[in-house]
Amino acid sequence: MDDHDPHAKRPFALDEAEKERRLAAVKARLTIDTPPPPRNAGRSAGGWFLPALFWTALIVLGTVATSHWLGGRGDTTPSVRADGSLSLRLGPGGRYEVAGSVAGQPTRFIVDTGASLTSIPKALGDRIGIRECPAIGFDLSRADEPGCCRRETFHTANGSTEGCVARVPLLRFGPFEVQHAQVAVMPAIGDRALLGMNVLKHFSLLHAGAELSIRPTQRP
Repeated sequence: MDDHDPHAKRPFALDEAEKERRLAAVKARLTIDTPPPPRNAGRSAGGWFLPALFWTALIVLGTVATSHWLGGRGDTTPSVRADGSLSLRLGPGGRYEVAGSVAGQPTRFIVDTGASLTSIPKALGDRIGIRECPAIGFDLSRADEPGCCRRETFHTANGSTEGCVARVPLLRFGPFEVQHAQVAVMPAIGDRALLGMNVLKHFSLLHAGAELSIRPTQRP
């Protein structure tokens, strides 16, 4: 006896190929419908630590470097030490400068060990009252009279230039003074005087790093 009912429902069954196709379709739908995670998802608070540490270190280094520059290069005020020496710090442009005076008229000197003669601007020479006193014949004695100067040609690295050489009663710089020093009145040296070797030869100069120490030469 055949008990098979041709109208009865058959159990639901798919072949393996159809199963794989439908499973792939479901996976694809899940991938499309699932929103992507936010950019910052998964980044812990510690992820910001290294960048913050880097910028903090950079700011600290910049502050230290600026303080060092201001302390080493910014403050160029001369100081007098206990042993009587004058200490100068290197200033802008790589120059040592010190306040002083020539025949009582204030000025600022640039220490110039390459100059054989101390030079002053013409404006300073005019304030002092230096004037040209031409020599008569071969007599040069008038050039050493107070307020007189004699014209000379100077040969420098930049070429030849004219100046007028005079002798001043007193030249001061820092705590030091030199009497009867020769100076050259130069029309084209700017507003600073140049402290040359005719004055500096009376002193001992010690250069160390960005500092120049000047002290009187010991005399027997």
